[in-house]
Amino acid sequence: MQNEGRVERFNLGERMAHWNHAISFCLLFVTGAALIFRSWGGLLGPHGVKLAQDLHHVMAVPFTFFTLLILLVGTRKTFFAWLKEIFTWGNEDMKFLGRFPREFFGLKVELPEQGKFNAGEKVNSILTIAGSAVMAVTGWILLFRAHFSREVLAWAYPIHDAGALVMGAVIIGHVYLSLLHPRSREAINGMLWGTVTAKFAREHHARWYRQVRQNQATPRPGRKLTSMPAD
Repeated sequence: MQNEGRVERFNLGERMAHWNHAISFCLLFVTGAALIFRSWGGLLGPHGVKLAQDLHHVMAVPFTFFTLLILLVGTRKTFFAWLKEIFTWGNEDMKFLGRFPREFFGLKVELPEQGKFNAGEKVNSILTIAGSAVMAVTGWILLFRAHFSREVLAWAYPIHDAGALVMGAVIIGHVYLSLLHPRSREAINGMLWGTVTAKFAREHHARWYRQVRQNQATPRPGRKLTSMPAD
């Protein structure tokens, strides 16, 4: 079997930011559910509920601040490149969204070429940014509820709960595609180890893959040209 080699997809800073966000959100989601649903809280008992509440408050800090800090300090260039790409849309992106439901459910479909982030990942990114902002703002309002009016709190509670449900649904779809979907689960290696196979990159992110090959084929001043494994 021919070894096609691997392509770097995410650097260490990007991966650290991703896992900080993912872990902190999951802990917030689980502990928040324990505080909202009485049946779950009843199983935990008063001490368990208190522990869930304390952990919920503690995890609000990395969720709100650490992800952005890691991106700005550790990988500023790729962070802004990511923002630019997810908010840049073309005809190929719209075609991708129209055909993606078939891909999601494992049906055969020909998808248009995509860049480093396909249209589905762009939607996921935008929802994550918006949802995280909503959750952070409403969460801190609820944490310091004594400083806000009843009217503000009356809005903050349902918005916070609805935001958690929406982001939870986004996370479930994201996990399914990255861990279980037969044609896209190679993507998880990009977030675990930083690289994906050249085959996966070429088939799922063709425009980006061509750019990677072009950059590797272009000699840098003072450095020798290195070849990429054949594909």
